[in-house]
Amino acid sequence: MPTALIVEDEPEANKLLGMLLQLRGYETTPAFTGKGALEHIDKHQPDVIFLDLMLPDLSGYEVCKILKFSKTTCMIPLLIITARIAAENRIESFCLGADDYIAKPYTPERIFESLEQSMRWVELGRRDLVQGNIFFDHSDDGEILRRLGQLRSLLLARTSMNLEAVNQLGRAIKEIWCMADEWVRAYSSERFTNLTYMLTARRLVLSFGDAGGWLDTVRALAENPGSSLRCVDFNQIDIQAVNRCLTLVKELPAP
Repeated sequence: MPTALIVEDEPEANKLLGMLLQLRGYETTPAFTGKGALEHIDKHQPDVIFLDLMLPDLSGYEVCKILKFSKTTCMIPLLIITARIAAENRIESFCLGADDYIAKPYTPERIFESLEQSMRWVELGRRDLVQGNIFFDHSDDGEILRRLGQLRSLLLARTSMNLEAVNQLGRAIKEIWCMADEWVRAYSSERFTNLTYMLTARRLVLSFGDAGGWLDTVRALAENPGSSLRCVDFNQIDIQAVNRCLTLVKELPAP
């Protein structure tokens, strides 16, 4: 039977969510504080975590960061469920690695949808070869950050890279994203950039598709010793002007 940890300090709200999850066959455990949740996870890792942002001790942000920045817990789906509906709260949650953000009041369908999405993500992460896409289409920066956070979790859990190396790679991706964004806003009506990634335990391949004409600016970035792109020390940086594609290859040591 799959298990769910519900981290919510309001007893009735905790109980209600538990009843919904039990309808989908989950065995639920309540936690009413951040520290209580971390203590439980240290002994019994659940299949999914529902986490409120407003807790009486640690904030939900702190709990999220602890779990998502650890190799042993980063792949547990963590779903924020909160009354805080401001865009900056959603952005901050995704920056810290949350897998979804559910605003209160919620519907049962929203909870079930998030559960199903999370289980698909877990299944993807178990494959020997993980492939995915991130669309930098500027319609929702929060969604982009959510997918980047999930890529970070994959790298941390599936490879020998430590947290600092994973974060450095994330900074390189964001540097390219920001550069492409600035370029297309200034010079192009095409605001579509696509990142395709392929990951095994020993190799990471990142391919950026250029639809806005920004690719030439990457050359200067690749030659700048202080850029995040250079700091990652990719084994291959291939700029294909004809195909309008930037490919980055990182060979990884055995886990």
